[in-house]
Amino acid sequence: MDDPRHVPLYSVPECARYLGLPVSTVRRWVATSASKDSAGEKPLVQAAGSDPTALSFTNLVELHVLALLRRKHKASLREVRTKIDGLQRSGKTGSPLASRELLVLSDDQRVELDQDGLPQRYFPFTRGYGEDAPKLIVINPRVRFGRPVIDGSGVSTSAVARFSKGGESIAELADEYKLRPEQIEEAIRYERVA
Repeated sequence: MDDPRHVPLYSVPECARYLGLPVSTVRRWVATSASKDSAGEKPLVQAAGSDPTALSFTNLVELHVLALLRRKHKASLREVRTKIDGLQRSGKTGSPLASRELLVLSDDQRVELDQDGLPQRYFPFTRGYGEDAPKLIVINPRVRFGRPVIDGSGVSTSAVARFSKGGESIAELADEYKLRPEQIEEAIRYERVA
């Protein structure tokens, strides 16, 4: 069976929503197999699937790291391309933007790596982009087909938000799912901003 991290799971709009990025930005950074961007350069992120463009969990992490490098470190796309090219020349294959090297360089605290240094879980921002943002919501390609869930529970954020919108209170949902009220509140908050 394929590693679920590399399976096309998300559309471009879904990735943009999960990352809090404009769809146009994700489209600009992602491309399919032989395409080039408007400047004639290789894409920064190679989509896992095409026709239509479909992105993997690894692509999601790459886009997160790219956004972090741009937002937090003010890196230009040229600087990012140079770093990617350097990693590829040094023998790093696969997805340089999702590599341990760039995760460390970007000072990322939202991606959890496995023992091989590969991304295994991503904690999306739910309240802005501060380092102290809570990590109650997680995206794991091995849980609920990579959809956002409340960490440690497998309860999808969309289900919680749907029941809340239907009139169930936070206390009722917390009791029903055996979760803390702050976890339910965070799931609802995430669905509102995502």
